[in-house]
Amino acid sequence: MFHPSTKTAQRALQRLLQRLGSNAQGAAAVEFAMIAPLMFTLFVGSVEFSQAISVDRRVTQAASATADLVARAPSEGVTATQIDRDMSIVGQLIAPYDLSALTVEVISVKAQAMPGNPNAVNYVVDWSRNNRGGTPYPRNSPAPFGMPQGLLVAGESTIVGRAFYNYTPLIFSYFIKEAFTLEEKFYLKPRSSACVHLKPIHCVTGQTM
Repeated sequence: MFHPSTKTAQRALQRLLQRLGSNAQGAAAVEFAMIAPLMFTLFVGSVEFSQAISVDRRVTQAASATADLVARAPSEGVTATQIDRDMSIVGQLIAPYDLSALTVEVISVKAQAMPGNPNAVNYVVDWSRNNRGGTPYPRNSPAPFGMPQGLLVAGESTIVGRAFYNYTPLIFSYFIKEAFTLEEKFYLKPRSSACVHLKPIHCVTGQTM
């Protein structure tokens, strides 16, 4: 038979083990409560970042594809209707994201020699169109953006594809109240002529063709 003191010691040991078990469960619950928000934030952040990368790639495709299509225009030139038709591809390129948040511009930029300094050029807009059928920049206005150094010499031109996307976070919109802009820009030389005529204006002389 067990001595009473032995039974008392066993019961005390059992109670101690039970308390230790409950304490371990409580510690695990506290640790989970501390780690769960961090894990959730990392998961949501990875989803948000992946979507932003996906949208940015589509914006890049919209800018490059439209510029490439216009740069391939035949030597006799194109009409505004033809450019608008080519730019309609951006709807497919940006899908399944919001097309209304996307603005795509195609600008024909010419380099003109500066009077008194033949080694320097001015960059001016020959013509421009956007994916909403508008003319964002007037003819002969200064180029609305910086041009890469040495890209053109006097008399040359380039087609610039420029795309903007007003990006609103999918999940973090509760915390990020304002959208931010994704922007891409491409420069492509005309394939068939020194510049692309936007009929009926001749891109070299500026006169009606």
